[in-house]
Amino acid sequence: MSFSVKAKTEVALQPTGSTFENLAELSAMIKTCGQLERGGDSYKLRLSTEILPVIERIQALIASVFNENVDYTTACDTIRKESTRYTIVITDKFATKVLTNCYVIRRNQFDGWEQLNAVSRFIVYDENTQRAYIRGAFLGCASANITIDEIDSVKKHRGGYHLEFVFDNKTYANDFVHIMSEQGITLKTTLRKYNVVCYIKEIEVISDLLALVGASNAVLVLQNELAIRQVRNNLNRQLNCACANISKSVDASMKQLDAISKINQTIGIENLPDHLQDLCLLRLANPEASFDELVKLTNPPLTKSGINHRFRKIIQIADEIKEI
Repeated sequence: MSFSVKAKTEVALQPTGSTFENLAELSAMIKTCGQLERGGDSYKLRLSTEILPVIERIQALIASVFNENVDYTTACDTIRKESTRYTIVITDKFATKVLTNCYVIRRNQFDGWEQLNAVSRFIVYDENTQRAYIRGAFLGCASANITIDEIDSVKKHRGGYHLEFVFDNKTYANDFVHIMSEQGITLKTTLRKYNVVCYIKEIEVISDLLALVGASNAVLVLQNELAIRQVRNNLNRQLNCACANISKSVDASMKQLDAISKINQTIGIENLPDHLQDLCLLRLANPEASFDELVKLTNPPLTKSGINHRFRKIIQIADEIKEI
């Protein structure tokens, strides 16, 4: 089961809220996973999902708000053969009642019906109904590209973090982005063919959204993943730093050994001042030693700065020999 399905299942299994919260949540689900079919002066409403707890939640919302029981049908998904789709179909006067109460349709000036693209402020008039509306949209059309695998008992993430809502209407998408912003969550938008995609790529913001809709277990999974990622990044930085230091130390050692070899083949190490002779012999005896290790081998003891100063002098002498 994917992370997205697990999160939606967790949210769908929560208790329903007040009548107005349930109305807001149902309205969002109609907008995001519902299809309207017009027949004369009446509508047919079709609500579909691949997640059983989500369709059962729609049933519970309708029963809570309208005191009506609706059934769902089961069918094999025509696109993804291995998937099952659960569908609720509502028709005639009851469909009109649901759609008008959820502010999906309204009477126009010619006494006909028209579909509303915007999110009505009568449906999201306070913080609780806004949260409920976001929860409905999450259940209806959110998808998350978050894969966390269990490998050798260590959770590892592959790929980036991405959660998105896909809408077919720009006005509705803008209203939804505004509602999310009032709850402290910023969505970015882009166009994908004829749809508006509202998305989040930051794991911290995704966690905030999941907490907002009530997916507590999903939040814990992401927070654990974030902690592991931070530890892994710190270890990688330390390893990269250590590798860089080793590489730098090896390069310096090779440069010193080349200078000592040049001096030995020309003027001879024995013709250097005693303090430089001693350091040349120490380096030749310990070609892979770091400055810290060389400090411990010097007698009398030298500091790293002192050793570095003497090696610079040795390299300078070797360079001057090359120029002759």
